[in-house]
Amino acid sequence: MSGLESERLSFPDLLDTLPVPVIVYAADGRVLYSNQARKDFAGGDVQTLDAAIARTSPRREDGEEMTRDELPALRALRGELVRGERLRLRAKDGHAEVLLCNASPLRDADGKIAAAVVVFHDITDMSELERRRRDLFAMASHDLRTPLTTILAVAQLARRAVTREPDRASKALDDIEREAKRMIRLVRDLLDVARFETGVVPVDLADGDLVKAVRSAVERQPEKARIAVSVAAGMGSVRFDADRVDQILDNLLANAIRHTAPGTTVDVRIAQEKDEVIVSVTDHGAGVGPDERAKLFTPFFQTPRSRSFGGTGLGLHISKRIAQAHGGQLWLEETLPGKTTFAFSLPKAK
Repeated sequence: MSGLESERLSFPDLLDTLPVPVIVYAADGRVLYSNQARKDFAGGDVQTLDAAIARTSPRREDGEEMTRDELPALRALRGELVRGERLRLRAKDGHAEVLLCNASPLRDADGKIAAAVVVFHDITDMSELERRRRDLFAMASHDLRTPLTTILAVAQLARRAVTREPDRASKALDDIEREAKRMIRLVRDLLDVARFETGVVPVDLADGDLVKAVRSAVERQPEKARIAVSVAAGMGSVRFDADRVDQILDNLLANAIRHTAPGTTVDVRIAQEKDEVIVSVTDHGAGVGPDERAKLFTPFFQTPRSRSFGGTGLGLHISKRIAQAHGGQLWLEETLPGKTTFAFSLPKAK
């Protein structure tokens, strides 16, 4: 400690080195001390508790309003020890953060509350991840229940109709197969996310006909008549994992059909560029908003339009990781009102 003593560092100087906001309120609400991290967040001009409340607009983590008496600083000034309270606060520049708040009363020699110290820790990223996981499990619960209910009902129908109405029974069996595949895709997405968190994206590469794979994926789509495929001349062989590339194709084609305008087609083009084969999928819908583009490939992210179709918000994230595992890429090539194109590339077989 001799070095510290020689420098005569004060306790406030030490607190200013902390990366977490610390603030001390007097019993009457005056700011007795605010460290540099707190000033950076809320501003150095905040001199009272009321001013801090007005500046940061405290709310619960989910955005619901809080009463004044519920605020950690006020509770500490009443003698309560507050631990692990999650607040959503507005910074001086207007952006919001989720902060973990701890507050403690400070008493004088007579045991009377003289002040309260409040310490904040930024948990915005953790809060967002937890929210996405909750949304995922809620969606997974719904999306698993729906096909299972359909499978059960249609299987019962097929059993009754198989001898009397063979055509109706055949359609029922098609419905069973479609819903079962939908459920398998959902479970596969959930398993893939768990694998990807470890950094492992398993692919089994083999030389194959990518054009045939694309046409097969188109044939699987319920609205295949609305999908037009064009192939550049001289296509060569591509080394890829057929099952994994099917995931990419099913995701891009299903998204495109959902978002393209009524009466328009989804245009699929397969072309070569140097050592790559590029597959592009174009819909004729409203386009992707500027504020949505940066988040498109984030796990669990869904645009407001996508939420109306259900799903998990994992398709584009998983598809991009699969393309990268092949040594290729997947990207948003173009978006504007009336036209949006996603594309992915795979290396040509050598």
